[in-house]
Amino acid sequence: MPLSDAEAARWARQVGLPGIGQDGLARLRAARVHVVGAGPVAGPAILALAQAGVGTLLLDDGEDVGPTDGCTWLAGPAQVGQPRVLAAMEAARAACALAAVRFHATGVRATATLVCLTSQGTATQAAERARTAGLVHVVALASGEGGEVITVPSGAPCVRCASRPGAATQPRGGAAAALGNLGALELLLLLAGVVREPSAGRRVELKDGRLLAAPTARRPGCDCATVY
Repeated sequence: MPLSDAEAARWARQVGLPGIGQDGLARLRAARVHVVGAGPVAGPAILALAQAGVGTLLLDDGEDVGPTDGCTWLAGPAQVGQPRVLAAMEAARAACALAAVRFHATGVRATATLVCLTSQGTATQAAERARTAGLVHVVALASGEGGEVITVPSGAPCVRCASRPGAATQPRGGAAAALGNLGALELLLLLAGVVREPSAGRRVELKDGRLLAAPTARRPGCDCATVY
């Protein structure tokens, strides 16, 4: 579907980026991304996806805005006690009126998933649901001053193979924002078709203020060798 005049004007500079072009932007506009989480990690990711031209965001979070959320990317102090997902929807629409922002449970099938959480167990469960649904997905998991981002295209090693166990602690604001932005970028590269090896997964770790990237490898016997 050709871009509207408003879309072409909004993303004129992005279309000129190497590897994006009209085709890449059209892929982003056609994408329907299920975002799991609307907390400190997801905040910058949701705004980045909306501003980059993702057509539909399906937001999924069952928590309320808490005191620590009141000065983050998506919510202000006046929204404490309100559902996080409502604050996230309002912020995403304000960031880009051309993005369709909906609750996840609306019957619209996603084409990709971005998981932005602080609980490794919950993140793994969400990633596994995406894998068994045949969706490309990215997991951004923040803890303390660091964390990891795991990219899982179709057929790549799963999050269980790629993730490194660690003690989960409340993420600091800077680490949460960095991991959320990086997770959004990894997914955008996949959706726009910029990635040269679309079936290769990778893990990026934020540690001591540095980003360390490495390809992922499948653990022997893991059932993620089955492509759904």
